[in-house]
Amino acid sequence: MGAGGRSPASRVRGVLGGLALAAGSLLLAGAAAEVVLRAFPALIPPGVYGAGRFDPGLGMHVRAGEVLYTRSGVVRKQANADGFLDVPHQAARPPGSFRIGFFGDSYVEANQVPTDVTFFRLLPRLMEPRAVESFGFGLSGWGTLQAFRAFERMAPRYDLDLAVYVFVENDPGDNALALSAHRHDAAMPYAELDDAPPGYRVVEAQPPAGPLWFRAAKAVQERSLLAQVVWVRLRLLQQEGLRPRARAEEKAMRERAPRRPGSKPDPNDIPTSWSKRERGEVLLLAERILADWQRSANAGGRGLAVLYVPRGNDMLTGLLTEQESWLPWLRGACAKLGIPLLDPRTALRARMEAGDPVFDDHWTPAGHETIAHFLAEELVSSGGDGVN
Repeated sequence: MGAGGRSPASRVRGVLGGLALAAGSLLLAGAAAEVVLRAFPALIPPGVYGAGRFDPGLGMHVRAGEVLYTRSGVVRKQANADGFLDVPHQAARPPGSFRIGFFGDSYVEANQVPTDVTFFRLLPRLMEPRAVESFGFGLSGWGTLQAFRAFERMAPRYDLDLAVYVFVENDPGDNALALSAHRHDAAMPYAELDDAPPGYRVVEAQPPAGPLWFRAAKAVQERSLLAQVVWVRLRLLQQEGLRPRARAEEKAMRERAPRRPGSKPDPNDIPTSWSKRERGEVLLLAERILADWQRSANAGGRGLAVLYVPRGNDMLTGLLTEQESWLPWLRGACAKLGIPLLDPRTALRARMEAGDPVFDDHWTPAGHETIAHFLAEELVSSGGDGVN
C-alpha cells in the first residue's frame, strides 16, 4: 500500500475522477453561458460576432451562417450562399431586369441594420415599375482591391449590368500590404506598387491550415456563440492591449491626433496626418487598382460608378473639411478615368438637418433610406441604364 493506505491505482483513479469532474463542470458552465448569451444577446460585449469560411474562388474569407451585431443595438443577420449579408439571388437573370452590384466594406455589409433596411434592398422598390435587382457584396476590412476581386467573380456569375464601388475613407490604406495585412483575421489579398502592368502586385491570401485540431476548432466556432465572443475579445486584447480604442474614435475615422514618430499610418487616419510620401504611394496604388477595375468592367460590357461615403457627421457639419478627406483625390481620379462619382453628402446633410440621424456606427436606417433615394434619383436621371 502507498502513503495514506491508498494503492497507486486508486490514486490514479482519484486524479482521473477529479479531472473528469472539473471537465464536466466546465462543460456545464460553458453550456449555461451559451444559453444565456443566446437568450440575452444584449449582455454580449459590443462587437460583431460570427464565423467565416475561405472561398477558394475569391481567394479570401466570406461570412458563414449567422452574424450577430451588438454595438448600438442587437441585430441578427444570415449570410447567403455567396457568403454575404444579402438575400439569396438566382444566377439566371429575370427577363427585362437591370442588375446592379454594390461592392465595398462594412458600409455594404451593414451589420448595424436588418437586411431588408439596407440601401441595396430598398433600391429596387424605389425603381418600380422598372425591374431592378440589386446585390450587396461587402465585408468589413475590404478596400478597393478586395472589392474589385469580388467584382471579378460575382459580376459574371450574376451577369451584372452596373457595378457601384462604395468608397470609404479607409479604403486606400486597406489595399496596402504593409499597412493592413496584420490588422484583420479574415484572409484576403493585399497589394503593393510594382513597375510591371497593371502597376501593382497582388499578394494572395494563404488559406487557413487544415489539420484535424484546426477543423475541430472551426466547427466549434461556427456553432458556439460563446466561442465567437471569447475569440473576438482575445483578438481585441492582442491588437489593442488592455485599453482598446473607443468605438466613438472608430466612428469618427480617427481624430486629428499626431502619430508616434516612426509609426505607420492607420488606414482610418485623416489624410493630413500622412506624410506626402505616404499619401502619394497609397493613392497611386488605389488609382491603379481602380483603373484596372475600369478596364475589366469595359471588357465585360458593364458600367462602373463610385459612391462616396463621407467621414461621418463631422464632415456633414463642416467640422472636417474636404481637404481632411480623400475626396479631392477621388474626384480627380474618377474624372481622369471617366468613372461617374456619386456624392450623397447633400442628401445626407438634408436628412440630418431634418432631425434624422444618418450616422451612428455607420449608416442608420434613415441613412440607408437616404442613400437608396439618392441612388434611385441618379439612376432615373441617367435613363435607368447607368449613372451620369
